[in-house]
Amino acid sequence: MYLRKYLLFVFLFLSALSNAQDKLIAAGATGDLHIIHQLKGKETLSVLSRIYGATPRQIAAYNNINVSAVLSPGVKLKIPLSEENLVQEQEFATSEPVFHIAGNGENLFRLSQRYFKVPLAKLREWNDLKTDVLKKGQAIVIGFIGGAKLAAMKADAPAANAQVFVKPPVIGAPVEPQPLKDPNVMDASVDGSREMKKGEMKPLTETDKFFAKAAADKAKKEAEAATNIVPPPVPVEQFKEANKVSPVEYKISEEELRYTPKQGDEGYFGLIYAMDEPVKAKVNKAGEAGTFKSLSGFSDRKFYVLMNDVLPGTIVRISTADNKSVCARVLGPVPEIKGAPALIIRLSNATAAALGKADNYFPVTITYLQ
Repeated sequence: MYLRKYLLFVFLFLSALSNAQDKLIAAGATGDLHIIHQLKGKETLSVLSRIYGATPRQIAAYNNINVSAVLSPGVKLKIPLSEENLVQEQEFATSEPVFHIAGNGENLFRLSQRYFKVPLAKLREWNDLKTDVLKKGQAIVIGFIGGAKLAAMKADAPAANAQVFVKPPVIGAPVEPQPLKDPNVMDASVDGSREMKKGEMKPLTETDKFFAKAAADKAKKEAEAATNIVPPPVPVEQFKEANKVSPVEYKISEEELRYTPKQGDEGYFGLIYAMDEPVKAKVNKAGEAGTFKSLSGFSDRKFYVLMNDVLPGTIVRISTADNKSVCARVLGPVPEIKGAPALIIRLSNATAAALGKADNYFPVTITYLQ
């Protein structure tokens, strides 16, 4: 009798333990979050990447292993969690919930801040909660992982015990292969999207298309954000100290100017440039210009630019190959942006519009006085 009770207790304990191990549990400190995956069969970093949305290099670096290392079944790896792979929508039936095990005194607000500001309403909905106070040891769904990656992997891979039918080759007269117009170029309209896999050109899966689009969207957002960087004007004394120079500062008071905006003129700062032009030496430069976004200049024609090695506050004349020119005040140096070309100057979008330029980059000639 006692033996039966003991065996029943052991069975229930092991069942509960098995269920807990099946759950994806978030671990680690804030900013260093991860889940644990125990390798099964011949899983590789590429397979884990498709399941969990972290690149093979990210997983390898997180676990201090070589990206090409051969992994053994049963090994436990940490999969890093980020805003990119821990999503807030269960978009696919194969999406796996990720759980947080509540500690002493934790509540939903604290979990929201810890897990990339997931809305409190979603936490309540996912966990069917009536209160924001949590009990110690309570398992709380804080997001989902997997989605399209896991769905595509399961769809692409045959079941473990399934027999794969291979169509036998048709024996007959050999068919001469038709060469492409250009052997190095695939015609997507005829052949469909392709990628190189194991030395052969194979169709892109829906998963590959999904991640390619996600990467392109992310790159586009980063490029747009880069054009929005507008640093504050650099103090004159700081510029002098950093550049070891003592240039002459502009002392003309803007209150002394009388200016009425007119289309086609050189703008508000053209008056200051004209006053100094007869008595100061000219410096000429030429190179590529880029743009940044600003609300100033469209109505009052006060144009601003970012330029290196020039005292902030300097008035510069920017000219294009079609003989259009405007004058603008330098706010500070051109910020370094990873992946962007080396630029001599960045113009506010109002300045570029006054020059009739809508391109991201274009050649200009710059003249300033000192």
